Amino acid sequence: MSFYRAPSPLEFSYIGMDQPPTSIMVNQFLSQGSGTIDKDKLTDALRQAADANPGIKLRLKGFWGWRYWDDQGAYPVVEEIDAPDWDGMSSEHCPRLGQYIDVRKDPLCQASIIYAKQDVYLLFRTHHAITDGRGTVHFLMDAFRIMRGEQPVGSASKLTEWDIAMREERPPRPVAEGDCLAVTPFPSRPHERGCRWQRFVWNGDKNKLTAKIMFALAQLAWENNGEGKVLIRIPADLRRYLKDDEGITVGNCSGALDFEVKPDSSLNQIRSQLVKAMRNKEDLSPFEEKQKIARWLPPSMFRNNPAMLHRTHEQRRYRMTAIITNLGDVDLTPFTLTTYQPKELFGVPIGLENRPVYVGAASQGNDTGIMVGIPKALADQAQLQQFCEALGEKLHSLK
Repeated sequence: MSFYRAPSPLEFSYIGMDQPPTSIMVNQFLSQGSGTIDKDKLTDALRQAADANPGIKLRLKGFWGWRYWDDQGAYPVVEEIDAPDWDGMSSEHCPRLGQYIDVRKDPLCQASIIYAKQDVYLLFRTHHAITDGRGTVHFLMDAFRIMRGEQPVGSASKLTEWDIAMREERPPRPVAEGDCLAVTPFPSRPHERGCRWQRFVWNGDKNKLTAKIMFALAQLAWENNGEGKVLIRIPADLRRYLKDDEGITVGNCSGALDFEVKPDSSLNQIRSQLVKAMRNKEDLSPFEEKQKIARWLPPSMFRNNPAMLHRTHEQRRYRMTAIITNLGDVDLTPFTLTTYQPKELFGVPIGLENRPVYVGAASQGNDTGIMVGIPKALADQAQLQQFCEALGEKLHSLK
C-alpha cells in the first residue's frame, strides 16, 4: 500500500454523495460507432493506460479526516452487454448508468461494450472523486493510442483543483446562488427520484453556441415559469493555470463560471460576459479556504435530504437554473481503430436532482449533438422530448 495523495475538499463531497445502490458523481463517457472492439485488447490497453496514468488506479484508505488515496487500487475492468432495446438517444433502457462504485473496493474506471439496437457503444465510467471529464478523456485517449500500437502520453502530476485554487489569487463570488427558476413548464412530481436524459441532433449555426444556449434557457425559464432569477453554471478546466514544468494531471481540476442572466441581456452581452469572466479568473471564485473542513464532515452532510428535495421540487426554486457544457468541435480520430469507427462522442449528465436542467453540446462536422438531463420530478420522458424540441427551435431562432 502506498500513499498517493489526499482527496481535495470537492472530492470528499463526491465520496460522501455515494449511497448504494447509486453513485451520483460518476463521469460517464460514451463513444457511438460501428465495427468491433476486442474485449481482451481493450482490457489490456486500459491496464497499460492506468499504469501510465496512476491517478486513475486509486482506492480510498483511512478513516474520517485521515482518509487518503492509495495507488494500489484495482485495474479497470471491461464487460460486454447486450442492450437490443436501447437506441442510444435517451436514458430509457440504457444499462449501467448510475450504478454504484465502491471507492474502497471497486475499480474506479469501468468500461462496457454495449451492443445496442443499431450501433456499438463504448461506455466508460470513472468516479468523479478521482478524476473529471478532461482527466477521463486524457486517460481514454492513451488507451486508444496503445490499441493502435502507439506510446501513451501518461501523466505524473498529482495536482487537483484545490491545489491550483489555493495558490492563485481568487476573485470574489460574482453571484449569489439560490431562489432560481426552473426551465421546464411541466407540473412537478416531487415524490419522484432520479434523473433522466434525452439527446437530439441540432444542425444550426454553432457560432457563439454557449451564449446561445444560455440565452435560450433563460428565455424558456421566463416563458414557462414567469419572472425570477436565472443563474447558469459552466464548468471550467483549471488546467490552464498549470505551469509548463508541472506536467499533466488526471486529478479533478474543474472550477466553475457562474452567470446571472438578466431579462434585458442580449446574446452579444452574454458572449462578452463569458470572455470577461475567463479573463478575470472567475472560474476560481467558487473555492474558499473554509471548504477544507469537508474532510471532517460526515457523508450525510453531502447528500440530498429527501424532505428538502421534495420541498425544492414543490416550490420550484433551485440553487441554480442550469449547468451547461460545450465541448466544441470534437475530433473522432483519437478514438478510431482499424476495427472500430466512432460516429459520435458524448457525455452523460451527472444526476444531480437539485439542479433543474443540464445541457451538454458536442459538435462533429455540421451537426451538434445536444444532451439534456433533468430530474424525473420535473419531466417524464415524453415531456423531456417536448422540451428538447422547444430548445432546438429557440436555438434556431438566434443569429
